[in-house]
Amino acid sequence: MTIRNIQKSQQEYFELVKSFKNKIFSDDINQQDIAMILDEVLCFWLDKKDILRIELNSLTSHRDCVMLSGAVYLDINDNEHYIFKALGEEHIISDPLLKLEPFFRVPIHIFNQESIELFRRAFRDTMDILMQIQNSFYIMPIKILAINDENENIELLQKFFLNFLNTALNEDFEQVDGFFKKYNTYSEIENRMTSFFKKNLTFDEYSDQGFSLETKVETYINSQNLIRTLTEGKSEAEKFILSLQNYVTQISDILITAVLTGVTPFIRSRPTFHYLTIVMYTFIEDENFKNMIEKSIVYYIFHNTVNKESIVQIDFNEFVKISREQQFLNSILEEIRDQEINIFETGVEQVSQIIEDKFCSVIDNVIKENKL
Repeated sequence: MTIRNIQKSQQEYFELVKSFKNKIFSDDINQQDIAMILDEVLCFWLDKKDILRIELNSLTSHRDCVMLSGAVYLDINDNEHYIFKALGEEHIISDPLLKLEPFFRVPIHIFNQESIELFRRAFRDTMDILMQIQNSFYIMPIKILAINDENENIELLQKFFLNFLNTALNEDFEQVDGFFKKYNTYSEIENRMTSFFKKNLTFDEYSDQGFSLETKVETYINSQNLIRTLTEGKSEAEKFILSLQNYVTQISDILITAVLTGVTPFIRSRPTFHYLTIVMYTFIEDENFKNMIEKSIVYYIFHNTVNKESIVQIDFNEFVKISREQQFLNSILEEIRDQEINIFETGVEQVSQIIEDKFCSVIDNVIKENKL
């Protein structure tokens, strides 16, 4: 297995993004400036696409690879790099700057100035990773490496969304246009929705549970400047579709990209994980998808079980070494199987306890030893 070009690309990418720093943090930076920066980033990766795709395939064939998913950037200022690095062997971050590209390709009249500050945060985090802990993570243009035909990928995502919509409403639409011909208002949609989806449809980390469909959708739209702009003058049915599509397409895109590249999604966002639990039954009949989603569920429980304030007492390089030696993911999965836990149906508390036993107790002992 050789990943020489992947490794080499990290320092080269660092040199590239470093050259943008002064411009990005200047007072006069605007949408067009960032779009031009993104053009350079895109050209950088496209030039390396073929060899990186070969080496990524080699890497994922030999190593247990985890990819940050459902988040724009890692956020090492909040010590998320500890949690992300704890499980698995290799850790991949889909280029955070390219993830934000759609925000800067919109017409100027709907461009949101707040996107510039989000870009700066993602840029700062990317710089910190490349400057401080470059050897622990690989930043790569995952979508570029995963997708050969973008139109084909869009069609696949649209097909999946339509299947999801049909299941939620117990319909059999062949096109989304069929939905718009039949439904106009929130009440019409909600009255048709199955009880499972009526209960589980959320746009705001469960804080909207128990509310009407209208309240859920309108609250979500009003909290998202871009979505609010895009839905101005739209019908209630159109607002529903745009809001739902945002989450459903995100999780289906994550799963498709992951299976194409051979990585496992590391999901820490509650709404994104929630939609994973809704759609996963469509996928787990396939053994590869099932194994991948099982690990993703473990990662999410892990993220919500472990106390970051505790593990950051250990130097990060030492923590990486411990994680590599202990192979925490394997020991957790083995214990789950020994206890015959069906993680797709139940067992969250049991898995959380396994994480406490297999990971937290080891880390606590290291911390105690370091204090002696």
